[in-house]
Amino acid sequence: MLTTSTTNGTAVVFAGVDTHASTHHCAVVDDAGRVLGDKEFPATAAGHQDLAAFARSLGPLDRVGVELTGSYGMNLTRALQAAGIRVVEVNTTDKATRARRGKDDRTDAIAAADKARSGMASATPKDTAGTVEAIRVLKIARDSAVTARTQALNQIKDLRITAPQQLRTTLEGLTLPQIAKTARAFRPDPARRHDPVQATKSALKHLGTRIAALDAEITAADKDLTTLVQATAPTLIARPQIGTQTAATLLVCAGANITRIRSEAAFARITGTAPVPVSSGKTTRMRLHRGGNRQANAALHLIAVGRLKNHPATRAYRDRKLTQGHSNKDAIRSLKRYIAREVFHALTTDLTSA
Repeated sequence: MLTTSTTNGTAVVFAGVDTHASTHHCAVVDDAGRVLGDKEFPATAAGHQDLAAFARSLGPLDRVGVELTGSYGMNLTRALQAAGIRVVEVNTTDKATRARRGKDDRTDAIAAADKARSGMASATPKDTAGTVEAIRVLKIARDSAVTARTQALNQIKDLRITAPQQLRTTLEGLTLPQIAKTARAFRPDPARRHDPVQATKSALKHLGTRIAALDAEITAADKDLTTLVQATAPTLIARPQIGTQTAATLLVCAGANITRIRSEAAFARITGTAPVPVSSGKTTRMRLHRGGNRQANAALHLIAVGRLKNHPATRAYRDRKLTQGHSNKDAIRSLKRYIAREVFHALTTDLTSA
């Protein structure tokens, strides 16, 4: 269905942008979908200004559809919004459509403009100019440090198994963090690097030193995140079994402008906790939608499991479900849907009152 909006009697125009790391391609269409012009711009502050001016020069600009507003198009989105232009988020074209019509920057930009015009693209991009964006980037650094630490500990585990017997005996009975701490005190003989014992000591020392540095990095990131999350989402972290990391994940999923999410049902869909019927014959049951933000879904799962261990009301709910003939997995699915509702309302309270 075509959009026929007008401004002071003049038909409006719609723009679409195919974003890349170094360039953006913009196309402008009228309210009938006819292409009025297209042009490539550098992905710089000046290029963003020129792109906005180009789109506005072809008629009263209603809105701009931008691909990848959370990555390549993030700075462009910020610039357009700062200029008072409405931006909608455009999903990249699916493989089947690309196979049918082909692909190049101009084609993708025109498709983005047409999605903005038709209303197929209507989602408001996340606000990336506030505290929630700061939480996101800090969490990226923290999570990568945790991954690297886990990898280093696994390498220590492997080295302990294959270490020469005399060294393996020294490390027997120690946990992996204890081995890392012990290994930092090793003094391998540099003149005997050819000796497997000395080489293993050296390798363990390097890994132990790396783990100590990663521990310090994680601790510093946790301190920053705790300060930001407590200030941003006090209602959320006051709920049972919701700590700094799970709260940070859920904040990043929702975005600072949570009003862009229409309802708690929409939030459940985004977090992969919306129920989907999978009944057949005499079997009547539901499963959870497998799409959405999987990190947020994992955070909700951790909250549910934690409450089953430490929250009497949650355990009572699970037991009631079991007596009704549901499985433990079914009970957890229902819990995740309930927690998604609770989280959405807590986030709405925190982010709309900020």
